[in-house]
Amino acid sequence: MSGWDIKKAIGHKFKPYEVNVTNSELILYALGIGFQQDPLYKPHYNFTYENAEDFKAFPTVAVVLAHRGDLAAMSIPGVPEFNPMMLLHGEEKVEVYAPIEVDTTVVCQESVIDLQDKGKATVLVIETAINDKESGKLCAKIVTNLFVRGIGGFGHKGTTKNHIPEAPKTPVHASRVEKTTPNQAFIYRLCGDRNPLHVDPQMSEMGGFKVPILHGLCTYGITARAVYEQFHKEDPMLLEQISGRFTSHVFPGETLIVDMWKEGNQVIFSTKTKERGLIVLKGSCKLRGQAKM
Repeated sequence: MSGWDIKKAIGHKFKPYEVNVTNSELILYALGIGFQQDPLYKPHYNFTYENAEDFKAFPTVAVVLAHRGDLAAMSIPGVPEFNPMMLLHGEEKVEVYAPIEVDTTVVCQESVIDLQDKGKATVLVIETAINDKESGKLCAKIVTNLFVRGIGGFGHKGTTKNHIPEAPKTPVHASRVEKTTPNQAFIYRLCGDRNPLHVDPQMSEMGGFKVPILHGLCTYGITARAVYEQFHKEDPMLLEQISGRFTSHVFPGETLIVDMWKEGNQVIFSTKTKERGLIVLKGSCKLRGQAKM
């Protein structure tokens, strides 16, 4: 396919954008990934109630502060135009460097860091740096793999590889059952991803699903919360990195089973639906050395 120029594409920076971090942003995300299902459970107030003594951001909120640039509307030099409906979210890695504080402003800078030719498809790798506007401090870095169907054939196999471990054959060290709610996508979409595929049956059918599906990053956040509840409840910032590959979809209202294996300060996870037995997300978390595992 003509129109490819890898040297122009890799390294391209999109226009940076700012996000004001309000308590509403942080609370909505926490509710969207299942915090406070028990309204009287006090430990969750730290993420869901702005007057809580230790109110804070759950670290994977980075994924909704990012991803606000309209990638589909942004032309990428050296990449042919493509139909945004052909995009699939393949992988997501979040590296956590510093807390994202309430009542601050962050600056998000997205860049193309790799392109990988898959023949009739392309993996587009985007890095997002999230910095505190006032101090310039790096709070989080996100690497997103987007699978673009219908374009490829440019020959570059890429250099960025995100290792996603397979689930061990040994018995799980911990397993958590996380029930999603039938209206969860309606809540989570208010965090920024308003793709109608997640709430409108007509649009989801166009995408190949008879009924709307839950946002993959919602499942990702639920999984991160399960690891937090199991292995580092003393401090959410003990999460240093979480990396996951999306392998199937979730219907709102389904029950997720998050199986976990700990290997040193790494927690390998496999998240599946109880109802259909499908693995929907697999990956690992790296925890900081002082985590009480």
